[in-house]
Amino acid sequence: MNLTAVGTFRDRVVVGPSMTGTSIVLAPRVAAVRAGYWLGWASILAVLTGLVLDVGGRHRLLLLGVTLAAAAGNGVAMIVPWREWLEARRGRLLLDAWCAGLIGFVALLVVSGGPTFSLLLFLTVPFIAVVQKGRRRILWVAIAGCACAVVAAILSLPAGTTAMRLALVGATAGAAVVLERAFRRETARAETERALAREASHRVKNDLQAAADLLLLGRPDGPDGAPFDETAARIHSIAAVHRLLAENGESVDGGALLRAIAGNLPVTVDADPGLFDAATAQKLGLVANELITNALQHGAAPVTVRLSHGRKNRLLVEDGGRGFDGSPGVGLQLVQRIVELGLHGTLDVHDARAEVVFPAARG
Repeated sequence: MNLTAVGTFRDRVVVGPSMTGTSIVLAPRVAAVRAGYWLGWASILAVLTGLVLDVGGRHRLLLLGVTLAAAAGNGVAMIVPWREWLEARRGRLLLDAWCAGLIGFVALLVVSGGPTFSLLLFLTVPFIAVVQKGRRRILWVAIAGCACAVVAAILSLPAGTTAMRLALVGATAGAAVVLERAFRRETARAETERALAREASHRVKNDLQAAADLLLLGRPDGPDGAPFDETAARIHSIAAVHRLLAENGESVDGGALLRAIAGNLPVTVDADPGLFDAATAQKLGLVANELITNALQHGAAPVTVRLSHGRKNRLLVEDGGRGFDGSPGVGLQLVQRIVELGLHGTLDVHDARAEVVFPAARG
């Protein structure tokens, strides 16, 4: 049987979704917005706890009303699709409203309940500094600083205390911006490395395909061409791994790999969802290719390939005849070495059944 159909890939690789420059900028802002929800709920819980402990004195009803209004606003903020809206005009307006609400909320708490609540400014200002950008960031941080100064004046705090609090607010805002920029740089660097890895896999796949095609160009007719077919199929099994890496990134789905190796051959693949790293996927692909080839050459239909996961991974290849007679051919010797030395597993061959068991990756 001619097995040159195994794993022939002439389609162009479509690189999987990657982060654009805009999404790299958005990532820390979206993360900050999400953190803002939970900081908001934590602040609301802290205020309610203070009210239970009688912080705020005669203004407790006012504080309770302001806190409930803040809870409603925080709930509304949680249902906004910020990832889609953050760069749009409506998103910017909603973000401005959120920042204004936060500053107003904290200012009312401090004026009504006393300077104890001014600690919330150290949560509000870093949040504003990260979610806003450009001139809006400068504007809103300045507004927060002014609000802090006005509140200090209303409470008649000493000038030294006011200056120290303003300095701390500015320092926390600056630290937040520095961390946001560092996060953005790391995100961009990681995405660049993933893109380079996908491009490398794409090029390796093309080179392997070319090598297989050149090999088959020199294929002699008749039975002497069988070793050429088998070698080309092995090369295609490795190319399948790199094609999937180019499409999906750092790991390969076992089922997709087996289906790619089977190609148009009369083979049924039944695989549980599961990911393998590149090195393991290459070994698994070679093993599956050899066992499928053996079943098709020496067995009978139907040929079934099953892959399951758990504490151990299990690859089972069965056919309807006597595809696996245990004869020490080159293919089975190769499988034995890859399974034992590469996958650190075991190979069990009996009649029309071959089972490979190897440990799952840790972590």
